[in-house]
Amino acid sequence: MRNAVSEVTSYIYIFGIVMTVLAIVFVQVNSMVEDMKRSVLSKSLEQSFKKIQYLIYSVAFGDVPSQIAEIELQGGSMLLEEDKSGFIIAFVNSSGSISDCSPLPQNFHFCCLNQSTASLYGCGSVSPCVGIYDKRACILNTTVGELKYKYRDWILSMEAGAVFSKYGNFDYSKLLYEPRILLNTTAGTSKYLVITVPSLEGNLSLAGSGRFRFTIEEGSWNYVKIDNINSNDIKEKFENITLIVKSTEHQDAWCKFFEKKDFKDLFNLNFPEIGKNCRTADDPMVKVERSGEKLEVVILFKKVKLYS
Repeated sequence: MRNAVSEVTSYIYIFGIVMTVLAIVFVQVNSMVEDMKRSVLSKSLEQSFKKIQYLIYSVAFGDVPSQIAEIELQGGSMLLEEDKSGFIIAFVNSSGSISDCSPLPQNFHFCCLNQSTASLYGCGSVSPCVGIYDKRACILNTTVGELKYKYRDWILSMEAGAVFSKYGNFDYSKLLYEPRILLNTTAGTSKYLVITVPSLEGNLSLAGSGRFRFTIEEGSWNYVKIDNINSNDIKEKFENITLIVKSTEHQDAWCKFFEKKDFKDLFNLNFPEIGKNCRTADDPMVKVERSGEKLEVVILFKKVKLYS
């Protein structure tokens, strides 16, 4: 009888060990499968967003007024948020004496700019800017929108023509595909800064699994050309020029983009109150450093409508 009890107990021990090993193997294999699924999904969607980026630029700045885009989702959701992210280009005067924005193009309008929060108020008014960080500025202000895909804690998004990848638990964003903000320094003593930014609007909302199609159409545009921001007329009236990326979740990636070698002689990251700390700034501000060279600037914001 003792031997029988001992054999049964041994079988139970062996069965328990086998089941434990199988459970461990199942968990590990399942985790590997899930990781491979996420990797394949991310690569596929990154390529899809690259194609969408190309189509948006083709519609906005090419000769094609409309395009049909396709994307295959395996879960998650994609949403266009029209009111997200803003681009502000500001010519600032600390003396507060700006009453009009000449000699800038008519597209610029004067406002009070808080250089700490990038908020605007008193636009078109002659009342003084009262805050310690508030300065008179002639600004070109545009909301650019954000096309965002979310799957669990992973976010893939397009903002101002750039494509970013981000995990929800981290502040860090990776810039996958750059925007069309270009600096040409090969033209002798002159430089040319070209900023082309698509501004997304529409009611696009997709979710679930399957292949989805949506339409991309061109809209109105806002074009500005400044012949030389280093001219005496502009230098005498404005003490600095600042590019602000406002209400974005990708501060760190934008900072690194503007810190690139191509821009280092033109842009200097400027964060009032906290210095040059990209990782803790709420609103990245990029200050244009004006030298003696002739610098021509072309700015084109083009509205692009997305709808299913």
